Amino acid sequence: MSLDVVGKLARVTAEITPGHLGEVMIEVRQGTERFLARAADKDATIPRYTQVLVVGSLGGRTVEVAPTDAMRLPR
Repeated sequence: MSLDVVGKLARVTAEITPGHLGEVMIEVRQGTERFLARAADKDATIPRYTQVLVVGSLGGRTVEVAPTDAMRLPR
């Protein structure tokens, strides 16, 4: 399944740490779906509930993300 999620805002639901994948929720179609996520900055830790921007797709259901303060998402 290929979804165009690059450029979308997401919310971290499982902390992303250096060298490990976390999890984000992204609005797609008419709901939200979980994706595995890695930080664009390979040395960054992105805590749970952080708002992020999807900056890349790594294939399948894995994305690359970066923190953003562009807009607040509800928890």
